[in-house]
Amino acid sequence: MSVRDCFDLPLTATCAASARGYDDYVSEFLSYGSNIRGLFEVADANEGSALVNAHAAALHLAFEGAEGWAAANQYLERMRAHEESATERERLFCSAVNAWAAQDFCSALVRLDELTVRWPADLCAIKWGQYHAFNLGDQAALLRLGQRAAIVHEETPYAHGMIAFALEQNHRLREAEEEGMRASEIAIDDAWAHHAVAHVLETEGRAKEGARWLDHCAHTWEKKGVFIRDHNWWHAALFQLALGRETEALEIFDERLWGAWPEFPQEQIGAVSMLWRLELRGVDVGERWAPVVEQARQRAGEHFFPFHDLHYLYALARAGTDGEADAFLSSLKLKEESVSEDTAYVWGKICFPAAEAIVAFTANDRDAAAEKLSPLLNDLHRIGGSHAQRHVFVETLEACTNASSSAAQSH
Repeated sequence: MSVRDCFDLPLTATCAASARGYDDYVSEFLSYGSNIRGLFEVADANEGSALVNAHAAALHLAFEGAEGWAAANQYLERMRAHEESATERERLFCSAVNAWAAQDFCSALVRLDELTVRWPADLCAIKWGQYHAFNLGDQAALLRLGQRAAIVHEETPYAHGMIAFALEQNHRLREAEEEGMRASEIAIDDAWAHHAVAHVLETEGRAKEGARWLDHCAHTWEKKGVFIRDHNWWHAALFQLALGRETEALEIFDERLWGAWPEFPQEQIGAVSMLWRLELRGVDVGERWAPVVEQARQRAGEHFFPFHDLHYLYALARAGTDGEADAFLSSLKLKEESVSEDTAYVWGKICFPAAEAIVAFTANDRDAAAEKLSPLLNDLHRIGGSHAQRHVFVETLEACTNASSSAAQSH
């Protein structure tokens, strides 16, 4: 009898005990659990399973830094050695991971899209597809994949949270809030659904409700992984800022946003984002930039994601060390020249001028920053990140405009 996973899909070259280990990973992955790294032990015990090793590689790649790409290699090698003996569904997933490893994120999404049309029961593949759609700023794909989850998974924990966030990113706020609440009814610890509802409340300016909502949910996050724990607290800090409570936002930064895993790119960009916003509001953040800048310095030549790069650059330009920002810009220009035509547009026509705007802004050349940034806003979603995350660029442009108005009035 063939071994099957928790979605009743076949697992090639995997024993029953290892299939249970894979199912544990599925549960941890979908729920943002803290024990997700248990998959590596399962993969090490099943070197002949292309799918299990592909998922192990994917976890490392999702670290989103050079260390992740390096750590993925052994799992990629095993995957490639055995994918010919895998099922067609498993081979499609392996193909997506191969494209991902080559930094061809568009092709990875295409393959996951195809896989989940044919096997919508594979909620893990849908989740990974949404991951790539989000990073590519492809909101239509994010929603398409989310809605596909509803075909099989109407009562599956964590599926409705995936749908809720996709609806919110497509401006369908009433439906998003309903789905997020439904998700929380099925699984009270659905931190991604908590996050989706927070997005709705932030977008609609319901800051008091948002702060109460996240305070109500926060007790479930302690058993979650660093990413969602940090990120949901980041949203909690945003609500505090919206309510004019900068001191409370700083407290969240110190206690929740920085220090759990400083080497993790998502923690780094969350920290940059919050310090950036605080300073836009005139808050003195003291010495908090120094350790964040030191970590950003380690990422300067990676250029995996435009959204990440703009945050790393802001930290470096804000620090004002001689030549670092200029070197980053030069390196960014080389990235544009080394990728496919579609991807080059995002790097060259959106990310690069946004990077120039950041450097101008931190040098207090507000007119130049506004001139660079203003024409980009309609296309900025293509760098990745959520509406809420990208709003810092809107706030930065507003700061430039306000500075120009004040200067004109003083004359």
